[in-house]
Amino acid sequence: MAARRTYKMINFDLSTKRLVEEFGERSYRKGYALILRFFTANSFEHHQYSGYLSTSAMSYAEVYNLVLDTMASKLPWLANCVEKFDATNVTSQSDMLKAIRSNAEKPNSSVVPVLLEGDEEVTI
Repeated sequence: MAARRTYKMINFDLSTKRLVEEFGERSYRKGYALILRFFTANSFEHHQYSGYLSTSAMSYAEVYNLVLDTMASKLPWLANCVEKFDATNVTSQSDMLKAIRSNAEKPNSSVVPVLLEGDEEVTI
């Protein structure tokens, strides 16, 4: 049976204290810059903070190989700094930004109609 391939979202948390130990007080954000460079060079888009979305469908085996083999060897300090690291299947995605901003412009509004791609209008 072929491995299931879906878009993957990777989210992680790093210890600021350990980043400072690795890179210094003034340069600890370099760790995030190196991770950004790594993921964008390996077909991921930076979504927000410590979140990256693959630009194509992948299997979990491909994600594990990328992270455990390639990333670990290119960023050896990561093992000491990472506190959480998740990979999640993404089967659909809806950008809610427009609905949130639209609702904020309506005084005393607590109900927003949301239209998701391919779905009927849903009121939340």
